Amino acid sequence: MSHILLTRFTPFDGREFNASWIAARALVAAHRSEHVLHGLRIPVCWGQPRPAIAQAIARWQPRGIIAMGEGAKGAFKIETLARNQRAPRKDNDGRLPTNPLIDPQGPDTRPASTHYSALCADLTRAGYPVQLSSDAGAYLCEELLYTLEALKLQHTNLKTVLFVHLPPFGSELELHGKLRQCDTALLQQFAAQLLASLDAQHLL
Repeated sequence: MSHILLTRFTPFDGREFNASWIAARALVAAHRSEHVLHGLRIPVCWGQPRPAIAQAIARWQPRGIIAMGEGAKGAFKIETLARNQRAPRKDNDGRLPTNPLIDPQGPDTRPASTHYSALCADLTRAGYPVQLSSDAGAYLCEELLYTLEALKLQHTNLKTVLFVHLPPFGSELELHGKLRQCDTALLQQFAAQLLASLDAQHLL
């Protein structure tokens, strides 16, 4: 049994929902794994991911962190690279980033440390449209992944960190050859399969 942290973002850009929020909340409430799951809501505000994650690590000492965000339509995207960049884009407080770099002292990039190719293949076999992505968007999702990889180097008990972009809530995607709405049930099913796939690969 391990403590696993699931992170989700608040809605942004005037949207009513965020798929990551729905997926994480649903999985924490209804999972059947042997793990203890904790949900963490992160504001879509520059500079918030690091203190939020650091506090959660200190509190729960998780073995794995599964981070999710809302991305483009049509696919689930496993992010494979975090860039030390912040786009000149306003956050939910209406503020631009005070620094164009996530960490002025950090490297230009941080490659994802999870064995994502096998994970992508496993989720694809389960029927989900999954892609590998090397562009996390230079917004708060990028900042979160960059932060996770940095913190993983500092905490030996933290075995796995992962960031996945989910299709927008309410959008349509093709699943098993049929169009399917990205609703609460689908997001919960995907999140549960993601957790099971990580378990099967002994990453949690």
